[in-house]
Amino acid sequence: MKCITRVLIGFGCLCAGALAPATAVASPTKQIEAITDKLRTPAEGSAEREAILDGLRRHWQASRNPDDGKTYQGRITFHVGYLKVHNGWAWVYADLRSSLPKERFPENSGFLLQLKARRWEVMKMPPMDDNGDGAFKPSPGDLEGIRKMYPSIATDIIPVEKRR
Repeated sequence: MKCITRVLIGFGCLCAGALAPATAVASPTKQIEAITDKLRTPAEGSAEREAILDGLRRHWQASRNPDDGKTYQGRITFHVGYLKVHNGWAWVYADLRSSLPKERFPENSGFLLQLKARRWEVMKMPPMDDNGDGAFKPSPGDLEGIRKMYPSIATDIIPVEKRR
């Protein structure tokens, strides 16, 4: 009899938890939506950061190596120097590396990604100023070009070069 009582009490507790109001516990999706409107840097190892870098990786796996015209075959990894995310947009400065030493990547001045249908995609960039001073940050003029191309962009993700 004690065994049956324990089983019924345990079952009752499970049912009570299942019948709790939906507002008592926020779903993971709701939690993610709640933070999408804030400028942030996803933590190393976080699912969001990995998803962004996977989008960047897909872009390079579909690209051709400028040295030989072939697609990249090695495992592509990144050394991230800058990553900001806001409202479904991300800006990344990363040094790209391949597990195959012969595969090299061209210089880059940052990558713009947008979250589309739950996947991060690298977006085409407008022509950028070449100011010849070695600075990689977009100029205020570059930012205007990006804003014209993507009116919904959260421009606070982009580190704009301060001109003197």
